[in-house]
Amino acid sequence: MAIRTVVFDVGETLVDETRIFARWADRFGIPHMAFFGTIGGVIATGGTITDAFRLLVPGFDLAAESARWRAEDPDGEREHFGERDLYPDVRPAFKAMREAGLSLVIAGNQPPEAGPTLTAMDLGVDGIGISDDWGVAKPSPEFFERVLGLARATRPDVAAEEILYVGDRVDNDVLPARRAGMRTALLRRGVHGHLHAAGEDAAHADVVLDDLHQLVDWIARQG
Repeated sequence: MAIRTVVFDVGETLVDETRIFARWADRFGIPHMAFFGTIGGVIATGGTITDAFRLLVPGFDLAAESARWRAEDPDGEREHFGERDLYPDVRPAFKAMREAGLSLVIAGNQPPEAGPTLTAMDLGVDGIGISDDWGVAKPSPEFFERVLGLARATRPDVAAEEILYVGDRVDNDVLPARRAGMRTALLRRGVHGHLHAAGEDAAHADVVLDDLHQLVDWIARQG
């Protein structure tokens, strides 16, 4: 079936998180090479970003540290993203997809602040879903039920198999979206994307791509 709706993850799909992690490194006084290298190494051995933070900063607690940072720098960027963090292919690719008649949705694991930030970017999407607002996060099946509902708010008759979920992770994006009946695209960018694209589970994605320009071309060939 032709793809009618495209749903995008946020971090390392639409947003380059380099500056966010660099600010975390600076906060703890850790050289960027050591910080990024440790995160990559921990993820490569099956750990999580949180595991990496705790290795670098023993006793690290995200909620507590975020609260301290907010109190110290209430008007700063801290761990949040902004317009300058948007990958440069996002706006032109979105424009091309809208012109092709596709409806576009954003849905990812993000804090509440992400919703207003994405809305202010005026990306021309039909809906934005944020895990902390929904109270459910990937890879939970309930998250993808909410994604389907968000897609149908614009296209009530869209079937799950007419929806393409685009993300940078196999575990959080490709596999759960596939189980929900959606088609999937894995982006080879970000610390997870390159690693996951090289793994055998990448074969579960309908396509593995380097950027959103390639995505536009691939979708056009599906109809």
